[in-house]
Parts: sequence; structure tokens; C-alpha cells
Amino acid sequence: MNIEKEQVILNYIANHNTMVLSTYGEDGPWSTPVFFVNRGYHLYFLSETTSIHSRNMRENSLVAATITEDYRDWSKIQGLQLKGQAHLVSGLKETAVILTSFLKKFPAVKHLLHNPGSFKGVSKAQWHCIEPQFLKFTDNTTKFGYHFEIELN
Repeated sequence: MNIEKEQVILNYIANHNTMVLSTYGEDGPWSTPVFFVNRGYHLYFLSETTSIHSRNMRENSLVAATITEDYRDWSKIQGLQLKGQAHLVSGLKETAVILTSFLKKFPAVKHLLHNPGSFKGVSKAQWHCIEPQFLKFTDNTTKFGYHFEIELN
């Protein structure tokens, strides 16, 4: 793999907060925005286990996501598309590391943990992890349609 391209993607991931997650279940496709943190290419987010996307991921762990901004000028568009496998995080150590990273990136979440009744569903939420297998980075600031791809195994 090209280390420079890998670093571009990892920097882009680290400098963004929201991804649009796409899943597929018995009712068809579904997309939803979620806050996330990353550890390398692994993307972690907290969601209610009863949400549509959580139910879909239990049925079909193959997911897609995009990380981008809302641009008005096509020549400034940058974004990351990915697909991979999703799973629930079960390890206590991994959960503690993710929570620490999440609270550092999103300090307002501390309020929810201290007052779980103030946020619907927080008691039913679990950490999910996406392990990308394929990533495509688009960067129109280089030239229109410029992109590169990375496959992870």
C-alpha cells in the first residue's frame, strides 16, 4: 500500500465527526448519520440496539458509509466512501478505549452518561465497529474526479 495515500485517508477520518452509514435489512436499504471515532481504519459509533441500522447490521454485517461535508462548490468536494463488515464491540478493554476516545472528541457526551434519562435510548445503546475492506477517497481539489482506492484485508 501507498503510505502517503493511507495517511491522507487516516487524516481525513480523524478530522471529521459524522459519517452516513448505509445498511440493508428485510425492509431494504437504510442510511443514517452517526458520530464516530476511529482507531486506525476501524470506525466506532454508539447506537441503540433497537434502531433500524442496528437491526439491519445484525441481519447483514456488510455495510457502506461515507464521510464528507456539505459543499456548494464541486471543485472543493472531498470525501471518503467505504464498505466493510460491522459488529458489536464486546470486549471491556476495547469499550473503555473507545469511550475514552469518544469523550475526548465529543465532550458533551459526558452529560449523557451522568444523566442517562436526558437522552432517549442511551441505556439501550451499544458500541458498533466497522472494519473497512475497501476505501475510496475523492478529491476534486486536485482535479475533477480525482480519486484513489485502498483495499484492506
